Amino acid sequence: MNMTLLERLGGRQTIIQGVEATFRLLSRHPHPSHREEATCGDYAAFLREVLGAEPVEDGVHNLMCTLPATPGREGRPRLILQGHMDMVCACAHGFRPEDDTVNIVVRDGFLCSDGRSSLGADNGLGNAAVLWLLSTGQVAHGPLKLLFTTAEEVGLAGAKEVDPAWLSGGDCLLNTDGFHLGRAIVGSAGGRRETWSRREETEPAPNLPAWRITLTGGLGGHSGDDIHRGRGNPIKLLAGYLAGLPGGQIAALSGGIAHNAIPASGEAVVFAPKEPDLSLLEEALSLYREADPGLRAECVPVQAPERVWSPSFQAHALAFLNGLYHGVYAMDPAFPGVVGASANLGRAETAEGAFRVCTFLRAARQAEEDELAARHQALAQAHGFAGAVTGYPGWPGDRNNPLAGVLDRVWRQQTGRGLEISAVHVGLEPSVFQAKAPGLVMASTGPDILDAHSVDERAPLDTIPDYVLLLAGTLEAL
Repeated sequence: MNMTLLERLGGRQTIIQGVEATFRLLSRHPHPSHREEATCGDYAAFLREVLGAEPVEDGVHNLMCTLPATPGREGRPRLILQGHMDMVCACAHGFRPEDDTVNIVVRDGFLCSDGRSSLGADNGLGNAAVLWLLSTGQVAHGPLKLLFTTAEEVGLAGAKEVDPAWLSGGDCLLNTDGFHLGRAIVGSAGGRRETWSRREETEPAPNLPAWRITLTGGLGGHSGDDIHRGRGNPIKLLAGYLAGLPGGQIAALSGGIAHNAIPASGEAVVFAPKEPDLSLLEEALSLYREADPGLRAECVPVQAPERVWSPSFQAHALAFLNGLYHGVYAMDPAFPGVVGASANLGRAETAEGAFRVCTFLRAARQAEEDELAARHQALAQAHGFAGAVTGYPGWPGDRNNPLAGVLDRVWRQQTGRGLEISAVHVGLEPSVFQAKAPGLVMASTGPDILDAHSVDERAPLDTIPDYVLLLAGTLEAL
């Protein structure tokens, strides 16, 4: 009697244990964007020692290898399985992303971190599922390429460096960075990373008490996947409050971690004649209680810094922060329920004598990105900020995508339910690959990941087998 895929793979618990062990192996070194060299070495070692492959590494530590087809399947479509190795490093409690390894734990049925950092399941868990599945030798497949990229989280930078020859000869590419089990992704938003800066102008501090005002406990999250959830932005909230603080003089203002992460916290050091009244700030927080229940404000006295922002600089900086767009700008008319355009004010900080502000625009349609970009550019010009911009194109969606059709048929056979075939409001690497290999049919799937780009990032263990079975069934169906 023929064994089912699940039986061949040893059952659900074996799959969970195998993928978790592989994920831990791939996560044993710090791997923020542009610091993936050691992790690339771990991937390469797995490919050589476990899969018997001969990986090739390029100058930015992208990694590629080929795997021969199972005997008798040499003429099947040539599939590229692809994911990224880097992670967004949301941090808390002194975690140092360039030095500290994520402490992976299992809690209440979820794979998660110990709360000091994000998990890195985006995209390490999808990669682990692919590698563990292939290591079992239990799945028949056609000719395969495996491609693992770097610096995806900073504008798809690694994908931009991929040699087109690495994609040549492929018929299909399946990206494993899809986040939501039960969905086949056939399109993604373009992205525009904006970094604004202005030289900080200061003067001697006044002879007044100094206070630190903090906003902490926010959920933060992914600036594409979570932007529609209505969470508070501590940078925007602080800027709005400080603009109306009578007699307040700012010594410092900071918050957030990255262009593409919704801020979870922020703080300001201000001079004021008496302790600032936080009632107006609390009133603003009340608008976010349902979506962001842990966000809270606090004011404590601190040792007085020697200098404060000049009145002119303070006025311009606050007007700039308050004028920047944050949140959903438009919905996508082609895919009901999907955000079409948004902006995220992701980070504000002082570095090397300049006040720097990081924003991220996402849009399915170029016209809406252009509208938001023009708004930000005019605002920056009015308030003396200069901008540096990088970006990537959108990946136009097609509901009739044939690879998504295969995924859907496999999912129906396995679960009795159809996949949701849709676009997403995040950046995915197929948007870069489409120009390098115009004939390549591409789709994206992924295991369930909740609250990516935050310290609450987690993955439900009980859904991992379903994702592995979808991958296995698709390999055999092709």
